[in-house]
Amino acid sequence: MSILSNIRDRAVESFIRKNETVQRFGEVDEVSIDAESRIATVRITLRGETQTTLFRGYYGFDEGEKGTELVFEKITCERAWINEMIKYALGSKELRFPIADYSGEKLAGITGRFAKILF
Repeated sequence: MSILSNIRDRAVESFIRKNETVQRFGEVDEVSIDAESRIATVRITLRGETQTTLFRGYYGFDEGEKGTELVFEKITCERAWINEMIKYALGSKELRFPIADYSGEKLAGITGRFAKILF
């Protein structure tokens, strides 16, 4: 694994761990990044649960209205009813998160350019 690949993977992992949407539903126990396939696998202990639940989704970077965005698509869950809820709520939509919201206004441009170089 190259140094740049390792930095990119750590950045995606950090984003997932700090994301308000993820934290709203539970506590992240483990994040695994498959850089070659661009798949993020996340184990979360959902609120009110004692066992972890596995979520998986493809990720990448794209230009959006607010600059560079981290984009997640084709999100799935190992639990059938949650998986069906994800399909119902999202359909084929993507989840898009502007990097500026997580890196600070002044760093947004630098972070976006850096992300483009890495991807």
